[in-house]
Amino acid sequence: SSSDDLEYNVTLPNGIGYAAPIDHKVSGRRMYRLSGFVDFTSTKEPDEHRIKALVDAVKLHLNDVRVIDVSACHRPFSADDRPIIGPAAVFGNVYLCTGFGSRGWSIGLGSGSLL
Repeated sequence: SSSDDLEYNVTLPNGIGYAAPIDHKVSGRRMYRLSGFVDFTSTKEPDEHRIKALVDAVKLHLNDVRVIDVSACHRPFSADDRPIIGPAAVFGNVYLCTGFGSRGWSIGLGSGSLL
């Protein structure tokens, strides 16, 4: 959160991530979603060094930024980077709609409606 009330996304230096304002305030402070782009990792836990780099970068735009919560999410992708859509090979009553990687938010919903 920050007392700075920006109404636009901020791309961080060197393209390491962005800060997006959320239409929500807590105690008069604007909430922002601070996000990195794609990080490949073998762990499931957030990388503290990466978080520090993102926070340090956003301080150029939001001087008094405070971290409220930290999380990591997984974006499953297929070996050939093409989504897997259709019935599972083993179970006749299971359908797959996965493997979108970073495109899940943009094409996942439409692909799910195909099923």
